[in-house]
Parts: sequence; structure tokens; C-alpha cells
Amino acid sequence: MKSVSRFEANLLRLLHYFLQQAPVQQALPLLEAKIDRPRCLSRSAVELVKDALGKGCVLLLVRLGGWRRERFLRNEKAVEGRLWERSKPQDLGLSFTRNTLDFLAWVTAKKPTEDKKGWQPPHASLTEGDLLLLYFAYEALRGNDMGTELIKRQPLARHGLCWLAFPEDYARANVAESPDFGPWTSGLGACIVEALQPVLVERWVQMEVDKGKLSQWQQMRDMGQAQEKALDGFLKAVEASGRQDLARFLLQTAMRLVTPNATPAMWTGNLRQQAPRLADRAETYRGALAFLRQLPRLQEWERRARSVGYWDEGYAASQLWKADWERFQDDDVTERAQTIIRVLDPMRQTEGQT
Repeated sequence: MKSVSRFEANLLRLLHYFLQQAPVQQALPLLEAKIDRPRCLSRSAVELVKDALGKGCVLLLVRLGGWRRERFLRNEKAVEGRLWERSKPQDLGLSFTRNTLDFLAWVTAKKPTEDKKGWQPPHASLTEGDLLLLYFAYEALRGNDMGTELIKRQPLARHGLCWLAFPEDYARANVAESPDFGPWTSGLGACIVEALQPVLVERWVQMEVDKGKLSQWQQMRDMGQAQEKALDGFLKAVEASGRQDLARFLLQTAMRLVTPNATPAMWTGNLRQQAPRLADRAETYRGALAFLRQLPRLQEWERRARSVGYWDEGYAASQLWKADWERFQDDDVTERAQTIIRVLDPMRQTEGQT
């Protein structure tokens, strides 16, 4: 049995909490405490961290969605199976740099809300493994001051996966940075997004449901602007890389939300006050409809896919997107979404009053 110091034991407990292997009751006192950071960690502690990262991240990815049998692109072919069946083992190996160890040591020693300089490594120096651990850590810390302070700083301020899963948090924190989706649309990063598809569906469904509870027009505007920034950046990135299949979670979200019984009140029914200026009013409704307005863009992908021939480049990707579009009945969904958009279009409402 390996022996570690008190500091190292606290660090390991926080790591297990980030990997959803320890209860929040154990982690909160450690996050609130400040403790002197040693000059270096012992070999035993480093080996335990490596073991926890290597096993914990993989196990969590599998549990969150990697176990599902789905079809995704591999080398311009649609391949079906679980995540580890679709990819070669060497393509799924997570690597972690000293940035991860530095982050864990920093969050163990300091209170993020009080350390103004904080932990800010160069964004380009982070591997997919580093970024994945940061995603799990932020998910565990979101909803409190520590999480808010973290996403205001690099590298979380530009963390594409966090932007995609939690755009409303960036809106509340007034983060002006734009997300970087480069690591998430090819290679190992794309495999991670594949595994997290069910998580992204649940997040976007919940975000749209929460819009119906917003009463302040500023909140609706800000939330919608952050969603639009996240989706626009993500969709441009997946289209450029030919990985439209990574946007499948949006089709599933739309099918669950825009049912035949969906009404405009589901998005704006709790707004209590109109914005004072017409421009603000337009931005408010644009924010409310940020998700729905992406569906015609996805429909255009399906229309273009119809013209891709068997010998054309991108044939497998186009066929997979067409199959997904039909599977989730998105022609009908998009038509219903367009009806809701027309009802809530403030310019149309203004024209009707003149």
C-alpha cells in the first residue's frame, strides 16, 4: 500500500471527485481549505494520479455514452459499434501532461475565488487528456463561485467542449472569448464528443426547457447569444472537417423538444417584461430561438447530401447524415420549428401593428 502526505491525499480525493468516484461531501471542505503546496509530489502520489486518470477518465467516458452501439465516421466510412469497437486502441489513448498535475495541485492548495493570478497554462500546450479532465472538473464545480471564476480564465474561457455543454454558464460569467473547437472535431477529441452525445442531448434539452422559466429579457438575450456563439463555432468546425455526424445530438434534441404539441410559450411563456428598445426586443427573441434557428442550417446539409454521388468525396458522410435526418424525422421537426419562429419573430409582429 502506497503512503502519501496529507496534501497528496487531498489532491487524490479531489481527483476522484472530478471523476465522479467520490461524493461532494468529501470534496467541498477540501475546495474551501487552503493548504501549503509542496515543492514536488512523491513518486507514489504521481503513480496514483496516473492510475486514477488512466482508468477513471476512460470508465467515465464509457459510462456516459461510449458503451452505446452507434454509427460514426472512420476514415470516410460509417462504422457501427461501441466506441472501442469503432476505433483502434492506439487511437483512443489519453495522454496527460504536467498541466493536469499542476491544475490538481493548484486547486488543492488554493481557493480559485481568492487566487487572482490563478492557474493559466498556455492553451496550445494542453492535450485532449488535459482538456477532458478540465471538462470533468468544471462539470463538478459549476454552479458555485469556484466554477464561475475558472471559466473566466484560460484555458476554460476557450474550452470548446465546455462551451458546447454549458453555454449558459459563459453567459452568466460574461465571458467574451470565443470557443476553440479545433481539438474536438477530429482524432481523439472527436471520439470524446461521440461518447458524450447523450450528455449533450440532455444538456440542450434542459437549456431549452429552462428558457421557458426565464422572466428577464436580458437573461434570455445573453443565454441565446452564448448558445449561438457555441453552435455557430461548432457547426463551422464539424462542417470544415467533414464530421457532421458529431452534430447528431442536435437532431435528437430537436426531436425531443419540437413535438407536435410544442408551442411558442415553451420558450418565452415566462417573460414578464418587454425590452424597452426594438433592437433589444429583437435580440431577446433571437436569443429565445437560438437553438431552433439552427435547424434550417442542418436541413441544408441534408439537402446538399442528396446531390453527393457514390464516387464523390464525402459520400459516406452525406449518407450517414441523410440517414440520421430521416431517423429523427427532422423535416417535420424543422417545419414545426419554423412555425414557432414565425410566431415569435418581433419584426413580423411590428409589421402587423402598423
